[in-house]
Amino acid sequence: MFKNVLLAASPTKACERAADMAFALAKQSNAKLYIFHAYGMGSDGWGAIRHLVPSGKVEEIKEEINNYFQEKIEKFGVKDYTIEVVPGLPHSEILRFARKKTVDLIIMGPHEKKIDEDLPTRWGMAGSSLQRVSQRARCPVMVVSEQVPKVWTMEAVGDRKDFRILVVDDELIVRDSTKEWLEDEGFTVDMAASGQEALDKLASKPYHLMLTDIKMPGMDGVELLKRAHKPYPDLTVVMMTAYATVETAIEAMKIGALDYLLKPFDPEILVDKVFEVYEDFEAKRSVKVTFSDIVLATDFSEPAHHAFDFAFRMTQYYQANLHIFHVIPVAHDEDALILDQADIKESIKDATEKMKKKYGPKLEGVAEHSFESWEGMPYVEVLKFARWRNADLIIMAHHSKEIDPEKALLGSNVVRVALSATCPTISINRLPASR
Repeated sequence: MFKNVLLAASPTKACERAADMAFALAKQSNAKLYIFHAYGMGSDGWGAIRHLVPSGKVEEIKEEINNYFQEKIEKFGVKDYTIEVVPGLPHSEILRFARKKTVDLIIMGPHEKKIDEDLPTRWGMAGSSLQRVSQRARCPVMVVSEQVPKVWTMEAVGDRKDFRILVVDDELIVRDSTKEWLEDEGFTVDMAASGQEALDKLASKPYHLMLTDIKMPGMDGVELLKRAHKPYPDLTVVMMTAYATVETAIEAMKIGALDYLLKPFDPEILVDKVFEVYEDFEAKRSVKVTFSDIVLATDFSEPAHHAFDFAFRMTQYYQANLHIFHVIPVAHDEDALILDQADIKESIKDATEKMKKKYGPKLEGVAEHSFESWEGMPYVEVLKFARWRNADLIIMAHHSKEIDPEKALLGSNVVRVALSATCPTISINRLPASR
C-alpha cells in the first residue's frame, strides 16, 4: 500500500502511538521508513541554525532519537529505515523532505498547543505545524493521537505464561480458586485483596487483564476501575459481581470495563471469557495493521473527491467497510446555515441522495458501504459518527469549497478531529501521487 513512510514526531510519550503506527505500517508494507525531526530555531532565531551542523548538535540529536526508538526498531523488526535531523522550521522541513523522497504517507503525533519554555526547544512542535503540513502536503497525512489503541507486536505476548492477569477480590476463596483455574490454563496470575493493593501491583509491573469484584470494603471495584483507566489505558478490565450489583456492572462498562461475570460463576465461563480477551490480544499483537470500518467525511469539494479515491483504495486493500458521511453545518459560526427543522430534514435527504449518486456507482467490490448525513458542528458530528460506526480510520479532505484553505469549513476541522479521535485520521488535500 505504501512505499515510503515518513514519521514526523518528536521522541516523546505524546507521540508513542504515532510511532507505533508508523513502524507497523512500514513493516506491513515493506516500506522505507524515515524517522524525521526538524530542529527548531529556538530563541536565537535564524542566526543559530547555521551553527547547528558544524557544532555537532544535529548528530547529537540523531543519536538521541536513535536511542529512543531503538526498542521499537527491534520490536517491530523494521530493517529499512533512516533517521533524519535537519535544522529549520518543522512544517517547512517536513514538507520539503517529503517531496524530495517522494513520500506517500506522512504520520504525525499530536502537536503541542504551546511550547513549554522549560523543555528543550528541539522537542517542541509549533502549534501550527500539524495544521500546515496537513494543508500543504502532496501525500496523505495520518495523525495518530494519544487516544488511539496501542499497536501490538508478535513479541508483546509470547505465550500464555506471559499474559499477566490480576485478580482482585476481598474473599480469599474466590481469589485462590480463580487463580488456580487460570494457572491450570497456563496464564500467569497475581492476586490483590483490595483496591489499593491492586493499584500498588499495577504500578509495579504491567498486566494485560484485571478481574475485579465490585463490592469490596474501602475502595470498590468501580472506583478501582476509574483510578486505573487513565494511567493504564491498555489494561482490559472484567468486573465480577452478584445479581444485586448487575446495574453497577453495566455502569462500569460505560466507563471502560469490557464485560462482567456473575458470581458464583462456572469455571468454564470464566476461562472462556479470559480466552476471549487473550485471543483479542493475540490478534492485536501482530504488526499487521487492519482497518475494518473506514469513515470518509465529505463536503463534495474537489479535495473531497481525492479523499474518496484514496478511501476507496484503502477499502479495497484492507477489505474494509466504507461509511460516507456529510455534515450540514448548522448555527455554529458565520458559515453555518440558519435552517428550521423542515429545511434541515430536506437538506439531509438531499445530501444523502447526492452521496449515493456521486459515489454509489464507484463502490463496486466494497464489502459494505453506507451513506449518512447529520446536522451540527462538523468536527463534533464527525467524531460522533465515527464512534457510532466503531471506525478504526477516519479520512477527510483538508481543503474545502473555499479557495483560501485557511478558511475552509470542513478543512479547518481536520486537526480538531484528528486530535480527539480514538482512531487514526488521514487528511487529504490532493490526489495521491501513487494513483
